[in-house]
Amino acid sequence: MTAIPGVKSAAGPKPFQNTAFRSSWTNPEGSTGAIIRECKVVDINLKLWQVDVISQFDQMWFLNVQVSSPYMHSNVGDGIYVMPEIGAKCHVCIPSDGTPPFVLDFIMPMETIPQAGTAEEPEGRDGGTGDATFSGGRVRPKPGDIYIKGRDGNFCILHRGGVLQIGSSELSQRLYIPLQNLITDISQNYRHYNSGGSVQWFLAPGESETNPATLYRETFRLLAGDEKATIRITKGLLKDAALENGDGVTEQVLLGSGTDENPILWEVVISPDTFNPDSGANDGPDTDGSATVLRYYFDRAGGAFMHTAGSVSLVCDKKLTIRTKGDISISTDSSFFVKAKKTGRIDGGSLLEITGKVTKINGGSKPCAHVGSIVEISIGLIPLSSLTPAAPGAPVLIGPSGAPTAAGYPQPTLKGTIISGNSTILV
Repeated sequence: MTAIPGVKSAAGPKPFQNTAFRSSWTNPEGSTGAIIRECKVVDINLKLWQVDVISQFDQMWFLNVQVSSPYMHSNVGDGIYVMPEIGAKCHVCIPSDGTPPFVLDFIMPMETIPQAGTAEEPEGRDGGTGDATFSGGRVRPKPGDIYIKGRDGNFCILHRGGVLQIGSSELSQRLYIPLQNLITDISQNYRHYNSGGSVQWFLAPGESETNPATLYRETFRLLAGDEKATIRITKGLLKDAALENGDGVTEQVLLGSGTDENPILWEVVISPDTFNPDSGANDGPDTDGSATVLRYYFDRAGGAFMHTAGSVSLVCDKKLTIRTKGDISISTDSSFFVKAKKTGRIDGGSLLEITGKVTKINGGSKPCAHVGSIVEISIGLIPLSSLTPAAPGAPVLIGPSGAPTAAGYPQPTLKGTIISGNSTILV
């Protein structure tokens, strides 16, 4: 009689009815029944994928035994495998053909529920006093559910009905729902890193722990091989808005944006090779904003700002309306041109001022008079039919231009000064 290799008890090796011969007329191979013992894992060898276990009742040790799996293959270590933890309860199989023992499976230890039953869960059925349970802290399933759950709360659940749920906590999980082929993500902070940039939706670090600010940020490389990103889009409560340079600084100050009372909530920046593609931080060679070619944002007060280093074109196929309750200010360092193919109108209300060293209307080819201007007025001919015939023998008036013609009497040219008028100018 010999003991099975790798098997011992607390009091010393215990022999089994086994033989060193694989086969004989009286003891053919495989005729000895396999032995199954309930054990507990007491040690783990991570390097060799082995465990030491001790049996529950006989206190028999099984040293350096492997753990079985539903499927494994030695090609590239493919299969389904689990490295157990100390204290796990298992079954150890001692094969009938004399091969080394192995861990067959794992089971949950029995517990007794001390609490009394309730109306929903009466005694003696599900949670009554003294009932035995093998839940072991597992989530209560639905018939047909398949669970994979880790010690620290991470899980993979194949729900009956086709829903797949994968996550590490309640606020870090994804659900695949076959109804309408829906994918739902649940997270507290979301980050996706791509060779073309990154997408981040997170709580701003360093802010309030009870009510932190939220940010959604995207970065884009122009080429996958670029070290830095060129485009950055940020939405939320910005604390690290892009820097402004040149005249844009003055305009931003006048707008009153970027303060604690009026923070920027939406910002788009194009700055070649400036941003960290992962974090979105400005760590390019030009950190003063001089490399920025386009930036626009909206603040919490509803203000909008845009600064571009290039030209801007606005094309509208239909009506364009600009309406404001405040003032409008347009300034340029060069010239401006406004053209209308049909009708152009300017209504200045109570006052319209046009200032310039030289002011031309309609090209300046026709004269324009104003109040105070000296003008000459030519009345022209007075028709004979408009005159009352003189009495017989009365003298006939002859104008300075001579005798009347068939058309009428010629009149002199008069000079005068314009003393009244209105805002209408006709040229």
